[in-house]
Amino acid sequence: MTDEGVRQQVERTDAFIAEFRELIASTAVDPSSPCEAACYRGLERIAATVDAVDYVTYANLANLNTALRGGLLDLIEVQLKCVGGGPTLDFEDAAEFLARFQPAIAAVLRRRRLQ
Repeated sequence: MTDEGVRQQVERTDAFIAEFRELIASTAVDPSSPCEAACYRGLERIAATVDAVDYVTYANLANLNTALRGGLLDLIEVQLKCVGGGPTLDFEDAAEFLARFQPAIAAVLRRRRLQ
């Protein structure tokens, strides 16, 4: 990868992380929901651990988001609205939340290797 390619990757990744942070912060929780407290706790855990996620994970997610023309961030936004809504939607941290998207990353990488 050229220096320019690295610069673009870093910019894309940093922008993705910033957008992810914004999505977490802007996620609305229904105050009438019986899961309201669990939703807030889950979002707080995710927000508090964004920096603990491996940068390579974010780089892969940023690339996938670019390939999907922003569709991955749209999907993440929907998934954030579900945090705390049940046992399979309760995440310990940002890494566990983002791990849900690992199969999509693996599929893209597999497809690239086959080309």
